[in-house]
Amino acid sequence: MPNIRREAACVLAVVAGVLLLLSGIHGPTGTYELISEQLPNYIQDPQVIQVVNILMLILIAISLAGGFAVIAGGILILLNRVGTGKFIISLGVGVGLLWLILLVITLVTTQQVAYVIAEYSSIGWAGIILAFAARIVAK
Repeated sequence: MPNIRREAACVLAVVAGVLLLLSGIHGPTGTYELISEQLPNYIQDPQVIQVVNILMLILIAISLAGGFAVIAGGILILLNRVGTGKFIISLGVGVGLLWLILLVITLVTTQQVAYVIAEYSSIGWAGIILAFAARIVAK
């Protein structure tokens, strides 16, 4: 039987997912592409590179699903798969401590706060914040 925290996290995630779908925001696909591009510089084994590239394609597909991934994560949280649900939410929107740190670094180094804020619509920011809140509320 679901508890109140998981129900609240599910509701937050579903609302966040809908907002993300409306705004078109998705996870950090560029980061995954950068990793795939730079990997051959550090690893020479073609089999390892192939496996990592397949994993990156899976992560990109989940990230491109954005809002759908956040909604699915909320449902997983409701079904008592909290860890998996939080992970899927993170992949869907790129919300996590690392993402927030990178955002702050971007804001500080570029000094283009208005541009970074305008990059996502207000609906998108609401979705991002609610997705982050869903992860925090879930236990």
